[in-house]
Amino acid sequence: MAAALVRYERRDGADRAAMGVAAFNLCRAARHQGARSSRFFWTSADSIVILSEADSAHLFDDEPKPELAQALFALADLARQVSNERWIDPRDGESTYHTAGR
Repeated sequence: MAAALVRYERRDGADRAAMGVAAFNLCRAARHQGARSSRFFWTSADSIVILSEADSAHLFDDEPKPELAQALFALADLARQVSNERWIDPRDGESTYHTAGR
Protein backbone atom coordinates (compact mmCIF):
# COMPACT_ATOMS: atom_id res chain seq x y z
CA MET A 1 0.00 0.00 0.00
CA ALA A 2 1.11 3.57 -0.64
CA ALA A 3 0.01 6.94 0.70
CA ALA A 4 0.52 10.57 -0.19
CA LEU A 5 0.27 13.47 2.24
CA VAL A 6 0.12 16.89 0.58
CA ARG A 7 0.02 20.20 2.47
CA TYR A 8 -1.57 23.36 1.10
CA GLU A 9 -1.68 26.94 2.42
CA ARG A 10 -4.39 29.38 1.43
CA ARG A 11 -3.35 32.13 -0.98
CA ASP A 12 -3.88 35.72 0.21
CA GLY A 13 -7.42 36.78 -0.59
CA ALA A 14 -8.65 33.26 -1.38
CA ASP A 15 -11.96 32.29 0.13
CA ARG A 16 -11.67 29.60 2.84
CA ALA A 17 -14.97 27.97 1.95
CA ALA A 18 -13.97 27.75 -1.72
CA MET A 19 -10.66 26.20 -0.67
CA GLY A 20 -12.52 23.55 1.32
CA VAL A 21 -14.77 22.76 -1.63
CA ALA A 22 -11.75 22.54 -3.96
CA ALA A 23 -9.99 20.17 -1.54
CA PHE A 24 -13.11 18.02 -1.28
CA ASN A 25 -13.38 17.88 -5.08
CA LEU A 26 -9.71 16.89 -5.33
CA CYS A 27 -10.28 14.02 -2.89
CA ARG A 28 -13.32 12.85 -4.84
CA ALA A 29 -11.36 12.97 -8.12
CA ALA A 30 -8.48 11.01 -6.55
CA ARG A 31 -10.92 8.28 -5.47
CA HIS A 32 -12.39 8.27 -8.96
CA GLN A 33 -8.89 7.81 -10.41
CA GLY A 34 -8.34 4.75 -8.20
CA ALA A 35 -7.29 5.88 -4.73
CA ARG A 36 -8.52 3.55 -2.00
CA SER A 37 -9.27 6.61 0.12
CA SER A 38 -8.63 10.34 -0.04
CA ARG A 39 -9.59 12.83 2.66
CA PHE A 40 -8.65 16.36 3.59
CA PHE A 41 -8.17 17.89 7.02
CA TRP A 42 -7.88 21.50 8.15
CA THR A 43 -4.65 21.95 10.10
CA SER A 44 -5.25 25.64 10.78
CA ALA A 45 -7.53 28.38 9.49
CA ASP A 46 -5.30 28.78 6.43
CA SER A 47 -3.94 25.31 5.73
CA ILE A 48 -5.09 21.82 4.89
CA VAL A 49 -3.56 18.42 4.30
CA ILE A 50 -4.84 15.82 1.89
CA LEU A 51 -4.15 12.19 2.75
CA SER A 52 -4.68 9.69 -0.07
CA GLU A 53 -4.08 5.93 0.05
CA ALA A 54 -3.73 3.54 -2.87
CA ASP A 55 -2.87 -0.09 -3.43
CA SER A 56 0.23 0.96 -5.38
CA ALA A 57 2.45 4.04 -5.58
CA HIS A 58 1.90 3.94 -9.35
CA LEU A 59 -1.37 5.80 -8.80
CA PHE A 60 0.62 8.83 -7.66
CA ASP A 61 3.03 8.56 -10.62
CA ASP A 62 0.53 8.12 -13.44
CA GLU A 63 -0.70 11.07 -15.47
CA PRO A 64 -3.91 12.38 -13.91
CA LYS A 65 -7.20 11.88 -15.67
CA PRO A 66 -8.93 15.13 -16.75
CA GLU A 67 -11.18 15.24 -13.66
CA LEU A 68 -8.18 15.01 -11.31
CA ALA A 69 -6.14 17.52 -13.33
CA GLN A 70 -9.02 20.00 -13.19
CA ALA A 71 -9.35 19.52 -9.43
CA LEU A 72 -5.61 20.00 -8.92
CA PHE A 73 -5.61 23.30 -10.81
CA ALA A 74 -8.78 24.50 -9.08
CA LEU A 75 -7.12 24.00 -5.69
CA ALA A 76 -3.86 25.54 -6.94
CA ASP A 77 -5.78 28.71 -7.82
CA LEU A 78 -6.75 29.04 -4.14
CA ALA A 79 -3.82 27.49 -2.27
CA ARG A 80 -0.15 26.77 -2.78
CA GLN A 81 1.28 23.34 -2.22
CA VAL A 82 3.96 23.59 0.48
CA SER A 83 4.96 19.94 0.86
CA ASN A 84 4.33 16.57 -0.69
CA GLU A 85 5.22 13.32 1.07
CA ARG A 86 4.88 9.89 -0.47
CA TRP A 87 4.83 6.89 1.81
CA ILE A 88 5.22 3.24 0.84
CA ASP A 89 4.75 0.25 3.08
CA PRO A 90 7.79 -1.77 4.24
CA ARG A 91 7.17 -4.65 1.83
CA ASP A 92 7.13 -2.39 -1.22
CA GLY A 93 10.11 -0.44 0.12
CA GLU A 94 12.13 -3.63 0.51
CA SER A 95 11.09 -4.75 -2.97
CA THR A 96 12.30 -1.45 -4.42
CA TYR A 97 15.56 -1.82 -2.50
CA HIS A 98 16.15 -5.29 -3.99
CA THR A 99 15.15 -4.09 -7.48
CA ALA A 100 17.96 -1.55 -7.15
CA GLY A 101 20.42 -4.45 -6.80
CA ARG A 102 21.06 -4.06 -3.09
